[in-house]
Amino acid sequence: MSRNQKPLEGITVVELALFVAAPSAARMLADWGATVIKIESPKGDPMRFMGKLVSMPIDDEKENPAYDQQNAGKKGIVLNLKSEKGREAMHRLLKKADVFITNNRQDALERLGLSYEQLSGEYPALVYGQVSGYGETGPDKDKPGYDFTAYYARGGISGTLYEKGTSPLLTVAGFGDTQVGLCLASGVCAALVKAKMTGQGEKVSVSIYQTAVFCMGHLIASAQYGKNPYPRSRMDIANPLQNAYETKDGRWLQGAVNDFDNRIREVLHLIGRDDLAQNEEFCHFERISTHSKDLIAELDKTFKEKDIDDWLDIFREADLPFDKEVLWEEILTDPQAWADNILCHVDGYPEREGMGTERTLVRTPVKFREAGLPEYRKGPRIGEHTEEVLKELGYSREEIDSMESKNECKTAFK
Repeated sequence: MSRNQKPLEGITVVELALFVAAPSAARMLADWGATVIKIESPKGDPMRFMGKLVSMPIDDEKENPAYDQQNAGKKGIVLNLKSEKGREAMHRLLKKADVFITNNRQDALERLGLSYEQLSGEYPALVYGQVSGYGETGPDKDKPGYDFTAYYARGGISGTLYEKGTSPLLTVAGFGDTQVGLCLASGVCAALVKAKMTGQGEKVSVSIYQTAVFCMGHLIASAQYGKNPYPRSRMDIANPLQNAYETKDGRWLQGAVNDFDNRIREVLHLIGRDDLAQNEEFCHFERISTHSKDLIAELDKTFKEKDIDDWLDIFREADLPFDKEVLWEEILTDPQAWADNILCHVDGYPEREGMGTERTLVRTPVKFREAGLPEYRKGPRIGEHTEEVLKELGYSREEIDSMESKNECKTAFK
């Protein structure tokens, strides 16, 4: 085995999934070396059209970065699974596969003969990864779930984490979904270890709702001990050094100093407010809860005396955890994002003024030292690899043409 071999080389993943949560898990598996074959209906994954909601192009032939972000590195084929020939091709794929990933709802999978119960007997070593909105049991198991509803709303995020007296925060599509994808990818890898050691497959289930509850776990657990303080005002924070402050240039500085008692006087000295350090009520965590508004009001005035970069220089020198609340466009030029290969240039897009043919896209967050960085290949055009994959499954050119004429499959060339 080569030292630079990717961890999942030799693993074949079949994906039947839409939008972000499950496709993002398969995208990570592709980055880690797996061969991922994405199956779409003749209409295509709706994610191909979602970029327009955030002002990105959705040209399937030339430029579709929103789709690329979740589907880079995959092979794409189109099968009509409502047809006998489409289902036959699907089962030929599953016979070769190590992993099946889906976020289709249970009743739809059962109609297609693709539920875990229907497949596990025929393919006993198959790892079956499924995303649901609210889980596999309970009164809402069949309820449609998206990150706006199952993650942000039902998971207690948008209903609590906003400034008191205002409205719930304006959430961002895909944020919760990608966390679901991380969970599913990790669970699939654990199940693969079992399958390779024992020959026994496994069903890996991740719900959008439970992912949110897990991420908010410490606050949910704390709610049983007293009144939930959220939503709350930034003027009523238990630790004023974990607050955000507006600076002279209108930017916001976020603090994360957990060791309040040991570092509050140091912070006050650095910002030129030794006078506040004389007040014992401001310098002990057990006392600050009844005086936090007063201290925050003083800090608000002081932080507006310098620009944010000046404050960052001061706190960086003191090794204190403060950072700028940045805008998305600033991440595109963040030297840390480039130095740590968080971003990458992808070539081959249409020429655009000020952009050339390169676009900046985001890498998946797991790195392997020996395997190196994965190549960032754009997501497949609809049906781009149908002919290639079907030929590998034993179909002749004539059979593929016949299937296409009957709308049982679709290639990229017709």
